[in-house]
Amino acid sequence: MTRSRDYLVEHLIAVPAFRALLRAVEARQMAALDLPRPILDLGCGDGHFAQAAFTTPLDAGVDPSPRAIAEAARRGMHRELQVADGSALPFPDGAFATVLSNSVLEHIPDVDATLRETHRVLRPGGVFVFTTPSHHFAEFLFFADFFRALHLPGMARRYENFFNRISQHYHTDAPATWMARLARNGFAVRDWRAYFSRHASHVFDLAHYYSAPTLLYKKWLGRWIVAPHRANFVLIEPLLRRYYDEPPPREGADLFFVCERE
Repeated sequence: MTRSRDYLVEHLIAVPAFRALLRAVEARQMAALDLPRPILDLGCGDGHFAQAAFTTPLDAGVDPSPRAIAEAARRGMHRELQVADGSALPFPDGAFATVLSNSVLEHIPDVDATLRETHRVLRPGGVFVFTTPSHHFAEFLFFADFFRALHLPGMARRYENFFNRISQHYHTDAPATWMARLARNGFAVRDWRAYFSRHASHVFDLAHYYSAPTLLYKKWLGRWIVAPHRANFVLIEPLLRRYYDEPPPREGADLFFVCERE
């Protein structure tokens, strides 16, 4: 894995701006780790994240969506792909040295069942690395802060709930909640950090509306970005790069965990 890649540019020419900023930060974090093989990509989606973060194919990927798995197969970044739920992984005990999961666990109602299965398919001492929104995720959004500044806390709460609903979030939890959850499912936390400051989250929120036309491009043309050239992002790239390059904040909208199977 190389650390010299410009993950922000690679994402900008492939996905909407809001996703480009968040996924670029996450790809850089994942790529900086020396993860032992074999690796399972839990909730691999369409394979774009694996393609963006890694230089060689991962050993396996699972996702409950047949359509996503079909697209991941076209990308060729997984040696094996299966349509499967995280609570019933189609692999034997101790099959993997690493399980990674990027922005997936928050979408799973019974996350404990998935953590138990992750523990089962990891060998003893295996690595489990994942990202997930924190308890600050909705609170740090631009329009939530905007409504609070206008002394409209009810509107702020409604916006937060709306954003979590459209994001299909079941869990946006504090680090202590995750540590307790991990401990009861057999994981020791080696390291964790917050990322995405309040100001980065403001940009993330606003970029959703800036990126609205890409929804039409995806529906009509099958791709998010019509003209994938860096020159087309000359106005927005400097703003996004400011937050791509920011140091880890003390409190962040998202969390990055590196755990070990006990």
